[in-house]
Amino acid sequence: MDKAALDPPRTASEKALQSRQLFQVVLQVLLVVLFVAQLSFRAETRGHDGIWFVMLAFVVALAAADAVLVVRLLAVTSWRRLRVRPDERLLWGTFAERVLPSGGAAYPGRLALSTTRLRYLPDPISRLRGAVAEEWPAAALHDVRVTPVDARRRRRGGRWVMVDVEGGDPITLMSAEAHLVADELFEALSVATPTPRD
Repeated sequence: MDKAALDPPRTASEKALQSRQLFQVVLQVLLVVLFVAQLSFRAETRGHDGIWFVMLAFVVALAAADAVLVVRLLAVTSWRRLRVRPDERLLWGTFAERVLPSGGAAYPGRLALSTTRLRYLPDPISRLRGAVAEEWPAAALHDVRVTPVDARRRRRGGRWVMVDVEGGDPITLMSAEAHLVADELFEALSVATPTPRD
């Protein structure tokens, strides 16, 4: 299989999502360093009092959150490592949150569009929460649009990427780069299904 099938060029949404995640990682690492320095200073001057243990718990929580951010940073491009069938090649992918048709909870995971199908693969925490992998034939995917979040659902504010599926519920995605994701997915669909779509 050729390299182009496994490694499509980086997209604008990928770069923007990585930049956002990297900024958050750096910010939280700096906070951890500052708190560790404060812990050391406090231990030397006042010993291990109650406040010291509270600060230690906060540092541990910050470090765990930072580890999650690093995993999310790596997940932005992880769709490129997905296996493909002999008759298909990867065109586009991202890391986003899928909102089920019933609304409410969002399940982070990878999305990957190939020449034949769009796949959603939930991350490990989403799997523990009950999310399952799904796929849709590329030919069944139609209009891609960005809409305001429906006020009747628990998630309010922001924007959703909606993908219409022929004969089924639309696919609803949440991403910090909704407009870029929608534009790129629409363009990639035009490559996957070159015949005119309604």
